[in-house]
Amino acid sequence: MKTTDIKSINDLPTDVNQLKQLMWSLILDNRKLTDENILLRKEVFGKKSEKQTVADDCQLEMIELLSQIVPNVAPTQKDEYIDVKATKRRKNHPGRNAIPDSVETHEHLIDLPEDHKNCNNGCGPLKQIGEQKRTVIVRIPAKYERHIYIQPVYACNKCKDTPVAQEMPVVSPLPSIIPNINLLLFVILSKYQFHQPLYRIQRLIYHESQIWFTRSTMVGWIAEICVPLKRIYNHLVSAVKNSFCIHSDDSKIKRCGHTSYMWPYVNGEQTVAVFDYRETRSAAAPREFLKGVKPGTYLMTDCYSSYNDSVKKYQLIQMACMMHVRREFIEAIETKYHIEYNRKILRFIRHLYRIERFANEKGFSVEQRFDIRQRCSKGILEQMKDALMNPGITIVPQSRTAKAINYALGHWDRIIRFLERGDLPIDNGIDERVIRDLAIGRKNWIQVMSDEGGKRMAILYSIIATCKLNCINPEEYLKYILMRMAIRPAEADVSDLTPVEWLKARNGGKLPEKKPLYPSVR
Repeated sequence: MKTTDIKSINDLPTDVNQLKQLMWSLILDNRKLTDENILLRKEVFGKKSEKQTVADDCQLEMIELLSQIVPNVAPTQKDEYIDVKATKRRKNHPGRNAIPDSVETHEHLIDLPEDHKNCNNGCGPLKQIGEQKRTVIVRIPAKYERHIYIQPVYACNKCKDTPVAQEMPVVSPLPSIIPNINLLLFVILSKYQFHQPLYRIQRLIYHESQIWFTRSTMVGWIAEICVPLKRIYNHLVSAVKNSFCIHSDDSKIKRCGHTSYMWPYVNGEQTVAVFDYRETRSAAAPREFLKGVKPGTYLMTDCYSSYNDSVKKYQLIQMACMMHVRREFIEAIETKYHIEYNRKILRFIRHLYRIERFANEKGFSVEQRFDIRQRCSKGILEQMKDALMNPGITIVPQSRTAKAINYALGHWDRIIRFLERGDLPIDNGIDERVIRDLAIGRKNWIQVMSDEGGKRMAILYSIIATCKLNCINPEEYLKYILMRMAIRPAEADVSDLTPVEWLKARNGGKLPEKKPLYPSVR
């Protein structure tokens, strides 16, 4: 009997068994709706972080065991300690960050007049016993100048010889646009790196210069500069496709009231990121992008069904993200059911990440990472699978815990595939971090106005994201390559101008150690 058939109390079944079945169905529906309501309220009002604060006494013990079983790792120096009486003191303030020497410095001497440098009591001239200094940082607003390049043309007034003139220097990346490289990069980076919509950029320029550039004019600049940058973008796409492993995900964006999707891809070395704009989320999107990928390439995804056709057609090896597994059990904890069991599964996942972090901190090679995964991670995964298959508690099928268990077991072979090699990732975190800039940006510029605008956005986001992956200042990189591409023929090779090759050329042919672009996140 269905609940929709009940119109009044008289329609309730009189049979006890039917009434029990109806009651049980209502309880399951209520549990499902309650869980969905809790998760929805958390998404709207709660914190977005998935970090769980759980007391775990095994952490120090596990790190100690890892240090013992892994060969060729220098033992940690153990210090001797003595007991001292506890004292309390105020924590010293770290102070301001140091101002770099590259900042232009002007010193101003605030001295007494000469007639005030004598003692008021008639003792004679005063002597300098010290000085006080105060540092002030001055911001000079942007200065806009109009440069007019005049090119005299000469010809003979007695014969009809060809007129001659001095060749015009390259003063802008494109001959048909009015802004020079600095103004052009200000517009591009303000929108695609710092997430400002064009109307804010337009008004900022006006307040600084009293020049009013229409938004359609700035859109035209972006459209024209994306023509040469498309050549760089094509090389980035090739670099991703030629990698041994490809990270993939998708994120929606609005397009004139409709929903389109941006598909980010990152190579296995995590040095190249590519955004691919598509109008749909169907299987055609990854199938068209992944065309030409070598068979046997690993594909790290969230196991969305749109990838199945590409995996089968191009003979790819699909991997599943451990972060998505963890997220399912975190959501199950939020519903306040089976908390201890869910924490048990999360403890297994936390151990796996501790092993990965330990390998990163020790600078393990691919072979060493493969060895520690086989010796440590494999056993943890076996225990985790046993706990998933034999929970030891009664779990309602419609609950979030059951959903999390089914998700993990349904993709188990893909989840543990990172054990096959030492250079395979355990999760798709790099792709989700790349998406973050897009997620922040769409809260500001809201939507794209056309499919062509979405494709141009994919080009610029790809280049900026690749620069960030390699800790390159996007402004410095774009300023260099745009002026170089302005003097190269359209058919010339630009593979040496990709962010990775540009960085190698500046560091003796190899990638330097990655350093953050900013001193800190605070």
